[in-house]
Amino acid sequence: MKKFLYIPLFCFSTIFSFGQIEKEFTLEDIISIAQAESPQVKLAELRKSNAYWINQSYLADYKPQIDLGAVLPDLNRSIELITLSDGSSAFRERSQMSNRLSVSLTQNVSATGATVFASTGLQRLDVFKTQSVAGAQSYLSNPIFFGVQQPLFEFNQLKWNKKLMPLRFKEAKSKYSEDMEAVARFSVRYYFDLLIAQMDLASALARKQIANDLFELGKNRFDVGNIAEVELLQLEMDVMRANSDISRARLEQQTANENLRDFLGVFEETNFTLNIPSDIPDVVIDAQEALKYARSNRSRILELQRILLEAELEVERNKASTGLSGSLTGEIGVTGFGSSLKGSYNELLDQEVISLRLTIPIADWGKSKARYEIAKSNYELANLNTELDKITFEREVVIAVQQFELVKENIKVARLAFEASKKRYELTKNRYLIGKVDVTQLNLADREQETQRQNKIQAMNRFWEAYYEIRSLTLYDFINNKLLVE
Repeated sequence: MKKFLYIPLFCFSTIFSFGQIEKEFTLEDIISIAQAESPQVKLAELRKSNAYWINQSYLADYKPQIDLGAVLPDLNRSIELITLSDGSSAFRERSQMSNRLSVSLTQNVSATGATVFASTGLQRLDVFKTQSVAGAQSYLSNPIFFGVQQPLFEFNQLKWNKKLMPLRFKEAKSKYSEDMEAVARFSVRYYFDLLIAQMDLASALARKQIANDLFELGKNRFDVGNIAEVELLQLEMDVMRANSDISRARLEQQTANENLRDFLGVFEETNFTLNIPSDIPDVVIDAQEALKYARSNRSRILELQRILLEAELEVERNKASTGLSGSLTGEIGVTGFGSSLKGSYNELLDQEVISLRLTIPIADWGKSKARYEIAKSNYELANLNTELDKITFEREVVIAVQQFELVKENIKVARLAFEASKKRYELTKNRYLIGKVDVTQLNLADREQETQRQNKIQAMNRFWEAYYEIRSLTLYDFINNKLLVE
């Protein structure tokens, strides 16, 4: 559909540039414009953009992060309470400035939930001269430093995010495609609402002309005594009824035109002239094939998988919180210090730090176990609801395909019935003109023709709505044989 956007959009912009110039639109034109410009599409694009950046943020968690740290400067000139060498306290003047610069590389390890890092840094300390302290300058260097922080027996969010986040993003992309198909389906509805209103108005105007002609003919016949006065009154009532039908049809057309304009997000005064869709494609949709595409493409199926996965995640999170937990931290590197920059890199010393932290629950009065059991119960409930929702969804797809086949047959019937009603009306009108039937039979034939005309257009409306509903349920274009999701 996207490859046809440029022509209708050019035509559409031409209308708005020149005010009330009218341009005929096909159903494809309106769908293309709606999928490019309607407010609903703008909202769908914002939701898709939001999902995209959430996914980008998630992907960044698994990539190395490089940071530059700087404190330039950290100046401290104050009088502070300090502890003396003999253990007593006294106020002393402090006057110093510290400058620090470091570069670090951090990497998350999703398999274990650990964080590894490497860094290098340099610190300079300037102690200014005071009454009790001589001025001095020193450097502390950390040429290279490696470390790891490993959680123990704890919930690994990074590991679960690798399962959950791609599913969420795929669900968001499918939801966007469904939103676009929903716009197409509403476009069909608004299109046919206006088309039917326009055809009703045209039909009302045509019937008004016929009613006027028949009324004039009836007056001539009445003058020569060929018809009774009651029949002449009936013809006059037909003229009045035609006038009423025109007024009602004009109002309905105006309302439908405004509804379509609002749906497309057009604020200028615009009159749409719509074409009757001429060709109904002979498309055959197999229910099992539709189910296959629905299972692999629909956001509802992906949503059910996500809900079940989130419930399983909560089980694992609460299970991890019921027992032993802790963390292991290890750091290794070299460091040096001196009164000069060069001196701080001479005679480097090894530096190692190892820390093991453990938390052993002794008594929480069953709180952790209760949370775990609640999570297990929620998982079982989600699992059951997921299976039921899948069955309901698949039944919805099968019913939609069956209804589509029925709509296709109804179009054939509606077309034949309309052609038959037209011929019947022409025959009845000709017989009326030669005095073989009365005006009541003519009116019945006219109403039958109008009913069958409306049935034909309604059948076309139902066909396209049913087809776009199946597209929305499967995210597959069965006419052009292509997927509608990225």
